[in-house]
Amino acid sequence: METVAQGRTNVAPQNLPWDMIRTLVVETYGGKIDDEGDFSRLTQLVNSFLTPSAYDIGHKLVDGVAGSNLDDAGLVVPGGTSLKEFMEWIQKLPEREPPNYLGLPANAEKLLLVGQGRSMIQNLGKITELLDESEQIMAAA
Repeated sequence: METVAQGRTNVAPQNLPWDMIRTLVVETYGGKIDDEGDFSRLTQLVNSFLTPSAYDIGHKLVDGVAGSNLDDAGLVVPGGTSLKEFMEWIQKLPEREPPNYLGLPANAEKLLLVGQGRSMIQNLGKITELLDESEQIMAAA
């Protein structure tokens, strides 16, 4: 970065060593990921977020959800540069980030919860069977 900046405090985004920055982020955080799909998703997110165009006002980091009944234009970089403007942007972010922020389908959370519910019902069935078997053993004794 110092070589690119040559003592200046501001550097044009297109002059930054983006490949090196992306590689450092992916290798630093990706080193803790053991699932190939998750590592691939991290790489995609880093490649889409860390680009010179991310400095453009109105640049979409994440597209909105098509057909959503929410007023979802996606996630757009803040237009200001002051701390106050960044804090206002942060305050407007949803309390829980939508799945599309991570590149997942809009119904990802619903699918996860349905899967967890099915698993819970199966486990409850197994426990009920075990309890019934132990009651039969106690009655026979």
